[in-house]
Amino acid sequence: MIDNEWEPVFIAANVSESEFVERMLADEGIEYDIRPEAFVREASLGACFQGLMFLVLAGQAPYCRRLISQRGLTRGLVPSPERT
Repeated sequence: MIDNEWEPVFIAANVSESEFVERMLADEGIEYDIRPEAFVREASLGACFQGLMFLVLAGQAPYCRRLISQRGLTRGLVPSPERT
């Protein structure tokens, strides 16, 4: 993956998560994009919900994941893709 490609880092399940992550990324001066994304919260329930996926430039993704995690939002983190 090239550093100027977008990489997903977080899926916000509600407005407060979305606003929190958006404000945090903006305060850090990180360029980001937001797209609608389906997600499953409880696999055993089989329910699919709609959320907002935050994408950042691939080179900033590890830093952004750490930042989001340190702020306590671990449930919506998108794991780093496998690099080959």
